[in-house]
Amino acid sequence: MLKSKRFRQIVRAFSKYGFGHFIHTTLRSEKTKRDPENLKHLFEELGPTFMKLGQILSTRPDLVPPEYRMELTKLQDNASPFPWESVEKILAEDLGPSYSAYFSHFEKIPIACASVAQVHEALLSTGEAVIVKVRRPDIEETFLEDLDILIYIAQKMPNSFKDVLLDPVDALREIKETSILELDFANELAYMERFQEENQSIACISLPKVFPAYCSSRLVVQEKIDGIKINNMPALKEEGYDLEDIGKKLVLSFLYQVLETGFFHGDPHPGNLLIRDGKIYYIDFGIMGSLSTVAKGSTNEIVKSLAVKDVNALVNLMLRIGIYKGPIDRNQLYEDVETLLNSYFLSSFRNIQVSRLLMDVFDAARKNNLRVPREYTMLLKSLVILEGVVSELSPDLNIIELARHYTKGDIENPLKDLQLETLLLGGHHFVRDLALIPSSVQTILDNFISGRGKVKINITNLDEKWVEFNKMVNRMVFALLVSALIVASALIVRSGQGPSINGISIVGLFGFGLAGLLSLWLMFSILKSGNI
Repeated sequence: MLKSKRFRQIVRAFSKYGFGHFIHTTLRSEKTKRDPENLKHLFEELGPTFMKLGQILSTRPDLVPPEYRMELTKLQDNASPFPWESVEKILAEDLGPSYSAYFSHFEKIPIACASVAQVHEALLSTGEAVIVKVRRPDIEETFLEDLDILIYIAQKMPNSFKDVLLDPVDALREIKETSILELDFANELAYMERFQEENQSIACISLPKVFPAYCSSRLVVQEKIDGIKINNMPALKEEGYDLEDIGKKLVLSFLYQVLETGFFHGDPHPGNLLIRDGKIYYIDFGIMGSLSTVAKGSTNEIVKSLAVKDVNALVNLMLRIGIYKGPIDRNQLYEDVETLLNSYFLSSFRNIQVSRLLMDVFDAARKNNLRVPREYTMLLKSLVILEGVVSELSPDLNIIELARHYTKGDIENPLKDLQLETLLLGGHHFVRDLALIPSSVQTILDNFISGRGKVKINITNLDEKWVEFNKMVNRMVFALLVSALIVASALIVRSGQGPSINGISIVGLFGFGLAGLLSLWLMFSILKSGNI
């Protein structure tokens, strides 16, 4: 059951910042232009759980309009530390009352605080330097409670919430589901073990040693890495590192995670990346992304379709992987994507920010009732963060250029450097597409036989053509009437009935005269139109 005190607090805060229409009425405020900024202030006032929610929403182009995302990205994770007594209580409950025997020293003042956890330095009894990540007390209960309240409000007023969230109930439930996983630190331990196993062949990537015996659903204990933050360029240069080389290795290792293993770091910001002994260390694994085998293949195809500016291939991919939220106008989607890509590809690849491009593609999908699956939105979030890091290290390094080469998609000119490998790859695609033709034809026939098939004809300049069509029909009807008048006049003349001149019916003669005049008028109008 929703706690009435917290519910009232949230409702009051919504009303304070002008969002009362979400709860009380469907009428919109006249000052809607400030809604994105007010939403940011609202989340700041409602505390750590809403700060976390705002940060999640800021990375979801499939759920949130651009103007809201822009404001929510300004939210900073500057949560206040929770007291040592709370940390000590968690240590005692999870490691046992004699937990202090495991540590020769435990720094009581945290070195970092966030909305979900805070981090302390410590020394194990074995002398190893470690950091201890401690989850905030009751964060799971309060965060999930706040989400339940928002879901309840969204269920009552779903149409109003669509100004901020597309499909608000489903979106909030999805966020709740992923948050439950993130708040359980046991999952982080499993993520670290999997990441270590799948990236052991990548020499430039490493991660801290983890101590499973001291970990729990609220604690993560791992080796302290004394390295240089990846965005500390002066220190890196002083140590003799090549910044462009670091950036290139970071991008290529990320591409390996995405396109080869399908398991990638979901939050590669500078605070989670350290350089030591020539290696890039990932030090936090709270947020990870995962791609299915099908999604990995689709991601490769997305990169290739962007590389050759193939709008049709990209639209087909969007229709294949997207979640349909309403009727889809394929032509409109094609035009939107084509316009978007043309605006980007007017410049060279080196000037393209791939994260911005993909975000705009996702926005185009959302406007056309297509929702991108969650695994792709996590990938986009990671890419946005990664590209920011790379742009600081090496501004001239471009992710899409590296991705094109990584996927062997450097095929702007298909006759340039044509090699056996390229021919084999092209042959493979041709055979694959050829094999799909029978099943595609069968699907089309089944649809028409069952009555589901539809034929859509688009006619350009329909209004002008409709006017011409009306003129044509009118002339045909006019000609039929003239013909009928001639036939009727002939029958009257032959019958010889009624008033006559020299035995010829006056009515019949009048009919012939009228038919002749109308025929001349019809002939004149046809000649004047120029359509003979």
